[in-house]
Amino acid sequence: MLRMTLPSEKPMIFTGHGSCRVAIIGGGFAGASLARQLAIGAGWDDQQIAVFEPRASLGAGLAYDTADPALRLNVEASRMRAIPGEPDAFFRWLELSGTKEADPGSQVGSGSIYARRSDFGRFMAERMQPLLDRGIVRHVQERVERITRSGPRWRVTGNRGTEIVADVVVVATSHPRPKAPGMIAQALNGHPRFITDPSRTDLLAHIRPDERVFVLGAGLTAFDVVASLRSRGHTGRIVAFSRSGLLPQPQVGGALTPTGNFVNPPATSALGLLRRVRLAIGEAERSGLPWQGVFDALRQQGQTIWQALPHHEQARFLRHLRRRFETHRYRMPPQVADLIAEDMRNGSLIARAGRICRVERAPDAISIDLIVKPDGLVERQAFEWVVVATGPDHTAAIGSQPYLAELDRQGFLKADEHGLGIACDRESRAIGLDGHPTEGLFIAGPLARGTFGELTGVPEIAAQCEQIARLIIETVNGCRPGCRPMMHHS
Repeated sequence: MLRMTLPSEKPMIFTGHGSCRVAIIGGGFAGASLARQLAIGAGWDDQQIAVFEPRASLGAGLAYDTADPALRLNVEASRMRAIPGEPDAFFRWLELSGTKEADPGSQVGSGSIYARRSDFGRFMAERMQPLLDRGIVRHVQERVERITRSGPRWRVTGNRGTEIVADVVVVATSHPRPKAPGMIAQALNGHPRFITDPSRTDLLAHIRPDERVFVLGAGLTAFDVVASLRSRGHTGRIVAFSRSGLLPQPQVGGALTPTGNFVNPPATSALGLLRRVRLAIGEAERSGLPWQGVFDALRQQGQTIWQALPHHEQARFLRHLRRRFETHRYRMPPQVADLIAEDMRNGSLIARAGRICRVERAPDAISIDLIVKPDGLVERQAFEWVVVATGPDHTAAIGSQPYLAELDRQGFLKADEHGLGIACDRESRAIGLDGHPTEGLFIAGPLARGTFGELTGVPEIAAQCEQIARLIIETVNGCRPGCRPMMHHS
């Protein structure tokens, strides 16, 4: 049974006819995809699928909920396989809706389309709207504050008082927000010129065109900040600072053929995988093929590769190869790559590597001492603004959400051993503190990376959500009133 209590109203009870009910926490791409797969995969009555999402629409989430036209997808629109069984759905929508024609800047090279992120969010919202209109999916526009056991079911409470009792809960929230390093945070927390949330590109409007900006980070998020600033007319000096100095590589134009086989036989060590990748790149280059095709093969085979590595070799990969892999796997769209290259040529954008040894704050300026690689020389630089763009703080995945911290305290879930998110089995069921799967609690999307490895791109998330939906529907079809309760943890 699904029970909803609205503030200042008499409780509303929706009868379940013996069907299991599903509450999805997070309505970004993962949550919306799962809700859609559930809705079209079984004969649901009204209000049986509830999605908690504080944003106004479903499908955008943190990644695509932006009005900033400078932020673009970093893969071609034709490869955004968001809808299982309809691989070209997004590309067709761009053409039929007139969105591609209205965005001439999306076309690069010989016709490749790199669409605006906001357009993909709009596409997903339109795909979800019929399900909302028919009442199959309910959008609860609230943040989740608590999830507790209620007999054999779960009680989900939103921040505005809505309560839903459901047989199945799926955690489909996105990456945690970035975390500023201790020295920067200690020195600058509360400073009006310290921007800690790079997804809030609207805050960049406060930066004057000639002001100097220190961007902490040098990945895709950092260069999104640069692109957004430049699109607003900013011409001042920008320094992108990271520990490694490794920068994301550009996408290559034209159709790519995935090149290389890394699963037959499977690599059993990080070093063995590295050697095979280098060999594959060498063979590709000798055949006149771009190295990007090798990394596309790694992406397609990523989950099999990751799961074949022993735990200690996974840890070794993360420790020694992760940054190099990410700079080649997560590549810049051509529009951003061209902008970054030009800014570096004219000196308005400088990339530095090393560490920060001193920070001083003043009302209108911030001084930072950098120990710069490779010589270890100290550079003192002054900026008007500091922007944190270090990427998600995966270690805070549970602690950043009070309801996840409470589920952790009660033993229903735990962090994965690599610190990438939440532990789950290969059926995406959360693993409790006792080491066993928690019945009726699933983890969807990037928070399940520790188990699956490759689980950031749209096609991979869509495939995982399709699998979770199938498992839930099988449970529903074999469910009776009062589904099998989960083992309680002490």
